[in-house]
Amino acid sequence: MNFFAPLALSLSCTLLFAPLAQAEFGAIAPSAGQDQNLNIAMDMMQLNSSLLRNGDNVWERVREGFQIPEVNADIVRQQERFYAGKPEYFRRTLDRSRKYLFHIMNEVERRGMPTEIALLPLVESAFVPSARSPVGASGLWQFMPATGRQYGLEQTWWYDGRRDVTEATRAALDYLEKLYAQFGDWNIALAAYNWGEGNVARAIARLQANGQEVTYENINMPNETRNYAPKLLAVRNILSNPEKFGVHLSKFPNKPYFVSVSTGKHMDVDIAAKLAGMSIAEFKELNPAFNLPVYAHKAGRQMLIPAQKADKFQANLEKWDKPLLSWEVYTPQSEVNISEVAKEYGMNRSQLMAANNLSSQTLKAGQPILVALNKNSDHLPTLNLAAPVTVASNTPSPASFNQTNKTASTTSDSKPTVVALNASANKNSNKDNSYTVTNGDTLFSIARRYSLNQSDIKTLNKLDDAGNLAVGQVLTLNKATRNDDDGLLKVGEIRTIKRQGTGNVPLEYVVQRGDTIASIARRFGIKQNDIQRWNNSLRVTRLQPGQRVLIQGS
Repeated sequence: MNFFAPLALSLSCTLLFAPLAQAEFGAIAPSAGQDQNLNIAMDMMQLNSSLLRNGDNVWERVREGFQIPEVNADIVRQQERFYAGKPEYFRRTLDRSRKYLFHIMNEVERRGMPTEIALLPLVESAFVPSARSPVGASGLWQFMPATGRQYGLEQTWWYDGRRDVTEATRAALDYLEKLYAQFGDWNIALAAYNWGEGNVARAIARLQANGQEVTYENINMPNETRNYAPKLLAVRNILSNPEKFGVHLSKFPNKPYFVSVSTGKHMDVDIAAKLAGMSIAEFKELNPAFNLPVYAHKAGRQMLIPAQKADKFQANLEKWDKPLLSWEVYTPQSEVNISEVAKEYGMNRSQLMAANNLSSQTLKAGQPILVALNKNSDHLPTLNLAAPVTVASNTPSPASFNQTNKTASTTSDSKPTVVALNASANKNSNKDNSYTVTNGDTLFSIARRYSLNQSDIKTLNKLDDAGNLAVGQVLTLNKATRNDDDGLLKVGEIRTIKRQGTGNVPLEYVVQRGDTIASIARRFGIKQNDIQRWNNSLRVTRLQPGQRVLIQGS
């Protein structure tokens, strides 16, 4: 059975924080969440298809959602000249974005955010998902370690969620939503993303204390931050009118580049790449979060595979009759030279250092490393991603970290679940009409996410006047959702009437997040000027979620 869902959006996962150094070895059972993930995937197919509504070119989708006002015009012009003056650099950056931008756009549109936000990785990392800054920021969205943890990005010996394409996107948009709710201005929110919300808040407080108007231009900020929003606006302007800047944009197909695969099995990265028929380099471009040459599986963790290679990956994995994992963990009880360990495990020193990203030739007591699995061993290694490394006088031998697992690697539970990357955030599918508050959530961001009124959520859950939330708090959303019982339509619903000889004819459409007049016109195969005529010369390009729009004249 082929579980590939071609209309794939991002399945965001909430992962538990873990210590930086973990052994993560132990017994593993087949992933209990695979069936649930698959059900979620199928449930989301209709929603996914509605999100693919902005024509067949991602560049068009991006342009339709631009809405951030320009600030510091002179700096914007300067940044326009910078990017336009480096056409090869700009072209390479846009080419890299094609692997990730469809997914990011879906997430941005789903939240009703300005589509300029989807271009922020161009400013942050030039769309290099493994990018690292000298000060410790990492990934497409350049999260610092502490901020990453605050927004649920797991960072362990095995894995760094700051470099996880889908998870880091979820966290960045959560953070930006929070900053916008706090400051009420996208340019100031961007400054806070770059400089820190505390710094921006203090700068604003100084303005207010001096009786000055709070504007982006009036805030006293470092030059790097002063140039930050203008850089994004310059990119926006170039993409709005590429011909003016001598930039050629080839068509960008409006379809997923990757899908998410949950195998329920640990495996070598090079084997995963081989199964998909892709190079290791391409695999790492989609899966840069794995610090070691192993995909260490845990509940909710997935690997990304190009959509066009998903069927091949599934078929090859079902036929694979060799071990999927060729590594085990060695943790020294005392300081040891890396050459001695390499010799013991039949490896050369440089190979061992490269596999573990080591710069020192000396291992400290308790420092875990991956070593080649003893081919004469009668056990297969398994990974326990929860157990931390513990060092004591009776530390067991390296082999004991890899508990015996006689199950062949080709049993039925090795069959992959290719999950439709859905639009619901982490564990908080609104399927059960409830939402569990996570780090960075505000009443404003939750209301925007589900197109609800803040006052309805506040009343239903008996929140205080300020709408304060606590991480882990479960909110009920069902009665806050508008429905036909009170004479209103749900967001995204189409009202029809029965006409003789014509069947059900669309009459009204209720705007979803990210809708524009142009996208609604394409969706229903009608003209934009007809929509404007039927709606009293409606001329705004950015509509409000919940707004009713006539889509068929009476």
